[in-house]
This record gives sequence, structure tokens and C-alpha cells, in this order.
Amino acid sequence: MNIAVAFADDFRQTFTPQLDYFRQKVSLPTKGWRDLDGRAHDRAFVVAGVEKEAVLAELRAAIDKAIDKGTTLTEFRRDFDKTVEKHGWIGGAGEGNRDWRTRVIYETNIRASYQAGRLKQMRDPAVLELRPWWMYEHAQTRTPERPRPEHLAWDGIILRHDDPWWLTHFGPNGWLCTCGVRPLSKRERDREQESRKKPPGPDEAPPLNLRPVKDPKTGEIVYVPEGIDFGWDHMPGDSWERGLVPSELQRPLPASDALAPGARSNDKPADLPPLKGLSKPSKVGKLKEGQAVETYVDAVLGLFGASRGENGAAVYRDKAGGAVVISESLFQDASGAWKVFKGGRAEQYLQAAEALKDPDEIWVDWERNEKTGDVTMRRRYLRHDGKNPQLAVFEWGKAGWSGTTLFPPMNADPKRRDAYVDNQRHGALLYRRPKEGK
Repeated sequence: MNIAVAFADDFRQTFTPQLDYFRQKVSLPTKGWRDLDGRAHDRAFVVAGVEKEAVLAELRAAIDKAIDKGTTLTEFRRDFDKTVEKHGWIGGAGEGNRDWRTRVIYETNIRASYQAGRLKQMRDPAVLELRPWWMYEHAQTRTPERPRPEHLAWDGIILRHDDPWWLTHFGPNGWLCTCGVRPLSKRERDREQESRKKPPGPDEAPPLNLRPVKDPKTGEIVYVPEGIDFGWDHMPGDSWERGLVPSELQRPLPASDALAPGARSNDKPADLPPLKGLSKPSKVGKLKEGQAVETYVDAVLGLFGASRGENGAAVYRDKAGGAVVISESLFQDASGAWKVFKGGRAEQYLQAAEALKDPDEIWVDWERNEKTGDVTMRRRYLRHDGKNPQLAVFEWGKAGWSGTTLFPPMNADPKRRDAYVDNQRHGALLYRRPKEGK
């Protein structure tokens, strides 16, 4: 819904949790706004259609300034115009949409980061002890010209902080939405209910009324609650606040321009837990040996709805919320020749595919080729089933994230196998398997 109303500059003072949340993000390139789903924004800073590292850095700095110093939308637009003048028009919208695009970039980042900071405050054990009830507040920071009727209907809803309804309705709940949540004590809850002429006690969670929506990136049908814009059915800051990426690893990537030949931007962090301590046993068996190349390739591609051939690629959304292209390139070398039987890996391809389907960790890093000097961003999927490690590697290119390899390290020495995969844990951690019970 287009809400044609001027943005009110509501965030004037530095809010430390908000700034902490924003500054730990990893700047990632995108082809379009659905390259990442909603939850992925807890760890990633993106601007739809922007792939250039320098452009992302400048826009990120402008948003950081707005959060830290309270600069206005007008000031952000000046920074945006300087970036456009230097680098050319920023992808994702026509040039006539400058006002709309700047407003969306500015308000989305500031509002979502503010709500993430609020979530961290509200989930503090001391705060929860005093104020365990949360109340939905429509238009918390600005009254829209055309309010969304569902958001109006939710105004004043009071539920416990751990009610599942908040996972999809915490707010913001759509583009340019300024709905929020206020924590309440029992006395405040009862006072609110009385003022609204409601029975004492909490409300019942409204029904979700899920509607099917086709993800334009993957083609998958997803179900979104009525009143929530597609892509906004998540709680901003939830995975960050819960520490799914541990606080000591909550950091962005450094700039790639200072990389030496053969270097990567971040070394393996110290004191990482072993992958064996994160993983689950494999749920698949081995493929039969002695089959044709195509049999092994088709077995894996079929798991992702992909097939061999020029038009056989499929887009898969990984556990970090990123869209990656699955194709036969995972099984080919640089010349296009099959590498299916390399190192005796063919029979274990189904286990290797679990690194994509159910990874222990997903890392991203810049790397500079020692021979050519070219800089590439790579995405690594790692898994250990307790006996054998598995690895998948993707690179950012013309098609987005495309697979370059998928295999189980086949060294006869288990310690050397583990050490090989452990050495792939460098850069920025985008995802770690949640512990059981969380």
C-alpha cells in the first residue's frame, strides 16, 4: 500500500542497541529485493539491485550517520545524490523514482533497526520480569494518510511477550509501516484494557488468516498473514537478539580493496567450536557405486528442483535466507568437464547435498585470486555428521550466487578431513545451526 505522507523525523538521539544491530551487518550484493528474505536482513545490509561494494559502503555510511547523528531524510537524499553522481544511477528503480527509492532505503533501515534495538531491550530478563506483556500500537511514530485496516484492528492487542503471534506481527509489518510494540506491567495491562472497555486480562491472538504468495525469486508458494506485506512476516532483530550468530562473531566484512594476492579478508576466528559439536547425524544413505555420471548429478539436482542442461537451473533459498542458483556447475570444473568421480566422491553426493539443505554454518568472505588478482565474494556451506565433513562453495557473479563445487573431503585421515573443512570457516558468519530447544 502506498502511504503518501511525508516522513516524520522521529529518531533524533543515538540508540545504542539500534546502532549495535546495524553495525554488525554484512554488506552483500543483490540483483533484486527478493535475493534475501525478511529474516536474512538481521545479518545483511543490502540495497535492492546494488552490487557494487563502493556504492553499498557509501549508502551504509549515510544510514549509519542517520542512526548515530539523527540526520534527516532530506540529508540522506543529499548523500544519495552524491553517490549517484559519482557512480551512476543505483539499480532497482527508474530514475523518476528517486524520492520513493530514497525514502524506502532510509525509512526501512532506520525503522527496522530501531525495532530490533527495542526487541533487545524488551527481552532483557529484568524488563520481562516487570513488563511481560506486549501491546501492539498502530502508527507508533507517524499517522499515515491511508492506514492499513488490519493494522488499525490490531491496535491495542495485548499478549504475552512469548506469544507466537509476535513472530510475524512485531512490526514493522510492511513497507513504510510505523507500527510498534509497547511493553506493559500487569497493572498497565489492566489499565489499558479498562480504558479500551475490554474484559480484564490478556487478549486472544488474532487469527493469522494465511494467504498464498508466490516468491518471484524462487517460484515457491509461501503463506503470509493477511495484513502483512510479503517479505515482512518476521520479527526484526530476532536472530540477532537470540545470538544465533554469537556476539563475538557479529561483525561485517572489511573492504576488499586492501586484499593481497591469495588473501581473504578475514582469517578464521579463534576459539570456534568444532563442527562436530554443532551438527546432526546424516539422514541420507550413499548412492550406488558404478553408475553413470548423470545418475549422480540428477540425484542431487532433483533435491532442489533443478536438472541438467542450459535451462535446468533452479533457485533455492538457504537457511540464511539467501537465494542461490543450483545447477550442474556444482559438478563441473572450470572447463565444463565433469568432476563427479574426483577423489571417489560420487557415492557420497547425497551427504554432501546436506551441507546445502541443512548446514551447520554458512560463511561469506572476499578472496583475491593469487594469479589473476581478481576479487571474488564466496559463500561456504559447512556440515559435519559426526563422522564426515561436507562442503559446498558458491560465488557471486552475473547470475547471483552460483555453485562452484559440492563435495565431501575424502582424505583418509579423519583429522585432516576435519582440519580441511575447519579452515573454510573464515570471513563473516551468516548462519549457525540453532541449538536444540531454541
